[in-house]
Amino acid sequence: MDAGPGRADGGKDGGADAQSSALPDAGAPDELLPPSSSEEMTARARHLLEALAHDSPELATDMVFPRDAYLLTRDSTDPGKAWDAKVTSAFQRSVHVMHKRTHGVEKAQFVSFELGKSVQQATPKKREWKKPLWRVKHSRLTFTIDGRTQRIEIAEMTGWHGAWYVTKLR
Repeated sequence: MDAGPGRADGGKDGGADAQSSALPDAGAPDELLPPSSSEEMTARARHLLEALAHDSPELATDMVFPRDAYLLTRDSTDPGKAWDAKVTSAFQRSVHVMHKRTHGVEKAQFVSFELGKSVQQATPKKREWKKPLWRVKHSRLTFTIDGRTQRIEIAEMTGWHGAWYVTKLR
C-alpha cells in the first residue's frame, strides 16, 4: 500500500530531509504531541470508514502510518520490508476482515472518531523505534448502520509530524 498523494502530510517524499523539522513543509516536530482531534483527523477517519464499507483499503491510505516515516524511525535491518508486512499488509487484511464481520457496513454513516485515552511516548528500543514517538491504543471509530450505533476499536495509532496514523488496525 502506497501512502500516496491523499496523505495528510501532502504526499511529500520522506527522504533524509524529512528528519529535519526546519524545512518549511516538513510538518510539526515529532516530539510534539499531535492534537487529539482536528478537521483533518475527522476527514481521514471518514476515509477509514469508507474503506471498511467498500472493502477497499486504498481509500484510507492517508490514515496509515506513512512508509517514509516508518523508514526513518524504525530500528530494523530492512524497515521497508517490515512496513510492508507489519503495517500495510496487516492494515489491508484488517480492513477485509472488518468488512466481512460488520454486517451492513456498506450502509454505515460516520458519527465520530475518538482518540484513545492513554497517550504515551514510546521509548526507543532495539528492533522497535529509533526515536521517541507518541502512541495511543484503543481509539474508536463510531458509526451507525440503520440507526444502530456501532464502534470499531483501532489497536494502535502513532503520532508523526503533528498527526495520528494507524500502525495496527486490529
